[in-house]
Amino acid sequence: MQELQTYYYNQGNAVRKEEIYVRPTRSLPTREQREREKREEALRRQKITDRKRAAALRKNRLLTGYMIVAVIATVSMLVGYVALQTNVSTRMDHVAELESQLSKVNADNKAAESRIATTTNLSEIKDKAINELGMVYATSNQIVYYSVDGSDYMSQYHDIP
Repeated sequence: MQELQTYYYNQGNAVRKEEIYVRPTRSLPTREQREREKREEALRRQKITDRKRAAALRKNRLLTGYMIVAVIATVSMLVGYVALQTNVSTRMDHVAELESQLSKVNADNKAAESRIATTTNLSEIKDKAINELGMVYATSNQIVYYSVDGSDYMSQYHDIP
């Protein structure tokens, strides 16, 4: 059943126009309709929830992938850093060992030089050279002078006898 009601309103200069408004009759939903609407609403909510859950799962997988890549990159950089530190440490140990060997060789050389200097008597060598080997001092005509043309080194082609 529909009720017809007539409403009047004024527009302009007090002119009365008639408007007919039909009010629909309300019918109360049946139990089956209410249950069906509840099921449809629950199904709609479930679909929305499933879509949100799937989107969150995709997002979580993507973030997990990014995190795995970041962790792998960080670990590789740390391993590289540790390898470089180990290499530097090993080289420093090797340099320290070589410096130790050098100082030992220098000490041995100084000891040998001082031993030779203490055991060698120049006057004995001169006497032995003149008396036993027949060596004499060079005369002025045996001395040859030469000039160096600015070169700092000299090439030796044969062994000196």
